Order: sequence, then structure tokens, then C-alpha cells
Amino acid sequence: MIHVLLIRTIIWCCHPIFRTMIKKTVFRINRTACNVLLITSILFFSGFPSMAQEKEENGNLTELSKQTQNPVANMYQVPLSYVGDFNSGPDKLFVSTLNLKPVIPIDLSKSLLFIFRAIIPITFMPAPESKSGLSDIQLQFYLSPKNKSKFIWGVGPLLSMPSGIPADLCSGKWTLGPNAAALVMLKKVVFGALVTQRWTVAGDGSMPEINQLYANPYVNYNFHKGWALGYSPEFYVDWTKTTDNWNWPVGLVASKVFRIGKQPFSANLSYYYNVIRPENYTDMYIKAGITLLIPKK
Repeated sequence: MIHVLLIRTIIWCCHPIFRTMIKKTVFRINRTACNVLLITSILFFSGFPSMAQEKEENGNLTELSKQTQNPVANMYQVPLSYVGDFNSGPDKLFVSTLNLKPVIPIDLSKSLLFIFRAIIPITFMPAPESKSGLSDIQLQFYLSPKNKSKFIWGVGPLLSMPSGIPADLCSGKWTLGPNAAALVMLKKVVFGALVTQRWTVAGDGSMPEINQLYANPYVNYNFHKGWALGYSPEFYVDWTKTTDNWNWPVGLVASKVFRIGKQPFSANLSYYYNVIRPENYTDMYIKAGITLLIPKK
């Protein structure tokens, strides 16, 4: 099913009818996003069998795969992910977003770790007027104890800033709030959640207030050779509304850790359908990503 979905997605993105729907500029950018999806998929499904023959290497890939499922892992990561939202907004648009999400862990002591995470989104909208640019940047900070326990956690503040260029891709609001991550890491299974809550603290008074909960629970089963299959939905709750204010995605995510030479990477591909969603909310979305992994020595 994943192979069929992938092929249909690539054909849909590259079909001549689609190219006539939007202007040349945005198409070039969306074509770049499709290339990210295609390259990720090629790497993802290749399996790199020649690099995973030895049992020790298989174990290393599996452990790396489990670490990529830990939001507060003591490992440098540079993820680039593509998100395609179908039927988004009142005009039922296909909206593309490229996210750069670096993770930087810093050892504060032998028992305490500081983790910096950033989300830098570049959004592409085809209509009613084709536009693309930088959306709001979000910065997350965590403190996490360093131990060998199966239970891992981290807490800290987050900040989002109205960095959108052009301005109509921006919320116009500065927000603050807490974020927390907790997970249990077993031999084959990793499950946990990342939760954030943010409120408006400053910004353009003419723009809507922000009072939003984000929850990303997940469970992953890790196979041999760095393969994993899981469920990792992203829930959003808009507390400024009393009804019709949250979504429930159903789908799957598959991922693969591999090496090119000695350098490890992770690739992932997912599909979700929002069985519950607010009015004008995207009904389904696809995600594809590739991450440069830099384990600490």
C-alpha cells in the first residue's frame, strides 16, 4: 500500500494538469518539494542491504532508529521534512510546507542535558494568489536528565515569533508556553508523547488570538536493519473556540535508518487522514523526510 500511495503521490504532483493549476514560480518550488519526496522514497525503499549484513551493524541501526524516536535524544539531528496538506482552507487548496527542524543537545553536567529544537517552515500556497515564503518560527527548549532508565522525559519553554515573510504567511503574534516530552524505550517498542501549549503574549492586535494545544503521541515498533513502523498522529486543539476545534488523524508512518559510507541518515514516509476535523481544515496529509544523524562520541 505504501508503494502504491508513493507512486500515486509522485504522479499527482508531476501531472501536467497540476502544473497548469499554479504559476510557474510556485510550481518550481513545489517541484522541489516533490523531489524531496522522491529522493526520500528512493533512499527509504532501497534498504541498503549491503550495509546491513553483519549482526552488529543491524543492532547499531536499530538503536539509532530508536533514538530518532526520542524527542530529547542526546544526538545532533538535522531533519528536512515535506508536508503536503490536501483540501486545505475554504478554497480546498493543496498546501506544501518544507520544515527545517534542527536538534542540538548540550551537556550541562554529567546528569543533565539541555536540548534546543527549532521549527523553521517554508510554506507554498497556489491560490487565490500564488505565494511562498517563511512562516512563523518556533523555538523549543528542554531540560532532560541523563540516565539509563527506560523512562525518558524532558520539559521546558517554547517561543514562537511572527517571522513570516510575506506578512500574510505570518500569524502576527508572539506566543509563549510550556512543552514536555515523555517516552518509554523498550527493546523493540518505543512509545510516548510530545505536548506543547502556547498563548499569545504580544503582536498585531488585528490578528486572531492564539491559544493552541499540540499533542503528538506515538508508538513505534522497530524491526531489524533500522526499519520501524508506527502511529504518530498530530492533534491540534484551538481553545479560542468551544466547538469544532480539534482534529483526529488516522494513518501510519514507516521509517528507515541507513548509512551512506559511515554517515547515518534516517528517512520516513507517512500518510494520515483526519477522521475528525474543524471546518475548512485539511482532510488528509502526507509527510516525507530525511534526517542527518550525528551521534555524540
